[in-house]
Amino acid sequence: MKELSCVYKSGKLLKIRLSYDEEENRIRSIFITGDFFLYPERTLERIESNLIGVIAREGSILTAVAQSLEGSQPFGFDARSLTEAILLCVKQC
Repeated sequence: MKELSCVYKSGKLLKIRLSYDEEENRIRSIFITGDFFLYPERTLERIESNLIGVIAREGSILTAVAQSLEGSQPFGFDARSLTEAILLCVKQC
């Protein structure tokens, strides 16, 4: 299992820390911070929770993020840019 972190510039800055299981190609834990805004704020916890166990592929991550953002208003990022930030971390392996 690898512990990874990266910084990604979207509309705003996204900082991703995650644990990644190379053998299973799955996200084990993730922590997202940055200078973005998200309303309601509890959506961030939902995103992080829904990404645990997700296969680290673009389609899987994008689906989990997009579903987590339903009914929310992100400012400074969208589902695609957050997915790209997460994939950037995974590719560091």
